[in-house]
Amino acid sequence: MVASRSILISGAGIAGLTAALALAGKGFRVEVHEKAPKLETAGAGIQLSPNALRVLGRLGVLKAVQAVSALPAGIRIRSARTARTIATVPLGGTAIERFGHAYLTIHRADLQQVLLTACRADPDISISTGSSIADATGHANGISALITRAGRMETHRAMAILFADGIHSTGRKEVFALPGAVASGFQAWRATVAADGLPAGFDFDHTHLVWGRGAHAVLYPVRNGRYLNMVICTDRAPKDAFAARPGDGAEIARRVRYWHSDWRNLVGRAADWSIWPLLTMPSKGRWTQGRMALIGDAAHGMLPFAAQGAAMGIEDADLIARHLERHGLSEEAFATWEKARRKRVAKVAKLARKNGEIYHMGWPFSTARNLVVRLSPAQGLLRRQAWIYDWDGEGQ
Repeated sequence: MVASRSILISGAGIAGLTAALALAGKGFRVEVHEKAPKLETAGAGIQLSPNALRVLGRLGVLKAVQAVSALPAGIRIRSARTARTIATVPLGGTAIERFGHAYLTIHRADLQQVLLTACRADPDISISTGSSIADATGHANGISALITRAGRMETHRAMAILFADGIHSTGRKEVFALPGAVASGFQAWRATVAADGLPAGFDFDHTHLVWGRGAHAVLYPVRNGRYLNMVICTDRAPKDAFAARPGDGAEIARRVRYWHSDWRNLVGRAADWSIWPLLTMPSKGRWTQGRMALIGDAAHGMLPFAAQGAAMGIEDADLIARHLERHGLSEEAFATWEKARRKRVAKVAKLARKNGEIYHMGWPFSTARNLVVRLSPAQGLLRRQAWIYDWDGEGQ
């Protein structure tokens, strides 16, 4: 017999664990299945804007997130060639006053650990590692899922299932029969540098967004300010690369050889570079099928150039829990959730693509871009993000 409020979740990443907490908070019984034998501590930094923190606050994990985060005073937009500041977007106390929540930077593994700890403390959530949902079928009495664990195949029954299994989603391919991720033509070089290894006088209070021709960098503190997260995004990435791979420090140094010495110095201080192809999901195809749904990157993986990938998964999780509470575990609940999310997610993904074009402009377009941004009021630059940061899901 299937428990009337049981839900399966495939994937114990940010979206999956957030969904587990949100659903358990609404009275559902949740099983999370993660195919990895253990949850990885590797990964990269991510930025959490007020819209994401608003959800994490409702879930009761905000203080724990803040304890392992950094609070940048703002975003300094800077030139790759001269290192001069073009403009500064105020964050810190300004963001708190305007949006009711801060803008934080955090290591992905630290956020995942906070969510995992909260899930393990909830009696209505169980988490299995080394456990993969290979297939699922909907029927009148709920969902039957085929689960692979320790070399054995098991059948689990539930009333609904969420696939939060990331950019390489099995659920998307095997259950929804949708095309998988495609190469965007961009790739991200990622590394961290210990704070005590940074050049004297480095501004550790701000996030740095560095604009260069055909490439840009994002630098910000993570792990409560103990490390600087470095990401350099370049275009002309291989079209056949779909997995992260080790990066050669000499190669990234060659790619930024025309950048200012301040940036080249930072690049030279980083070891253990990794290269991540930036993949996106095709926009066509349904995210719901009966009482099954794709959420997070499995549904709408996007370019990171709006710093909203994780936030969109967090929003997905929050809103689907509200819809299931409001409409019950019904097909209608899933359909109305997808309808509520489509327009916003598409708009954010479009902004991310546009930002990639703007960030990588070459001369003479970059000169005009810099002038426009330099002459824009600082508060105006922040207000442009209000439609993203003000989201709270009410009325959706």
